[in-house]
Amino acid sequence: MKWLSEKRLIILLCAALAVFIGYHFVSKANEAEAGVEPGELTDAGMEEAQVKQEPEPDIYVDVKGAVKAPGLYEAKQGERVMDIIERANGFTSEADENAINLAERVEDEMIVYIPKLGEESKSVNGDTGQNGDAALVNINEADSSQLLTLPGIGEAKASAIMEYREQNGGFKDAAELKEISGIGEKTFEKLKELITVK
Repeated sequence: MKWLSEKRLIILLCAALAVFIGYHFVSKANEAEAGVEPGELTDAGMEEAQVKQEPEPDIYVDVKGAVKAPGLYEAKQGERVMDIIERANGFTSEADENAINLAERVEDEMIVYIPKLGEESKSVNGDTGQNGDAALVNINEADSSQLLTLPGIGEAKASAIMEYREQNGGFKDAAELKEISGIGEKTFEKLKELITVK
């Protein structure tokens, strides 16, 4: 009768193995229906991870005037004017360091203009008006540094403006700026409230 006991033991082991295998496949099937793989993040976890990985938006600041390396510089949220000036290799010996707020936080598309010593009676955009208000840039007299403070005017366009007024005896009307290559109607719309012809 010993063989009957061994046969019963084998049957019990097979039954236990069948139950284990069945449970394993049922668990896998439930996970597949739920669409969750082992170790996979939940929706909430994925959203949180994406928020943490999203980079901060880019900020670009245009540095002009009396700095050693004027140009366009990338900045981060919370940085100040003094950080961007350091990135531009600092002030030149002619810079009027007291004319600007070094503690001001920078913003995207901001222009940081560093005036030279002797420009303290001038605004960023040109001479001071009769009532002390910031006057417009006189495109018949402005030098390159003053023209560069205007939106959309880089070194090439500033040179073209000065060359045009020399060849044509000056601008007779502000709208003549549209004769300069690269200055179209859209650019002029941004400039017309900031310039004058005298």
